[in-house]
Amino acid sequence: MKKKIHKLKGTGKNHYRLMGISSHENDYRLSWAINSNLGFNFRKADNLVLYSNDKTESLEFSVFQFIDNERALRMNLISNRCPDGFLIKEMRNIDFFLQVFGDATTSFITSISQNLKSIDLVLAVFEIPPKNQRYFSNLPPE
Repeated sequence: MKKKIHKLKGTGKNHYRLMGISSHENDYRLSWAINSNLGFNFRKADNLVLYSNDKTESLEFSVFQFIDNERALRMNLISNRCPDGFLIKEMRNIDFFLQVFGDATTSFITSISQNLKSIDLVLAVFEIPPKNQRYFSNLPPE
């Protein structure tokens, strides 16, 4: 019996703010530096696994997650690189993505960006506007 596949079609709107981070450090060192400097508590979460269309090959990207119950925010720090490829091929200059779910104000995002830039391990940080997020279907939704 042939397996039937259903695809959910979203509204096209992302319910998160997205930042790109350039850093030559490993994921665990970067998350430790962010925790130490920004007072967050990123912890290792399950890897993001992407499968090829024929399900024979997979790519795994590390994910670190922080949940801030006081601000009703959840953040994912996701690697854009794995040994076999990129999560978002069109953005090879980005090493990590920071997804911020919840009611993150512009001032909060600006504050995070400025604090991330002050970390020695971070080379560059920038917010990716929603209009430029057409490539980001591989990122986890809420």
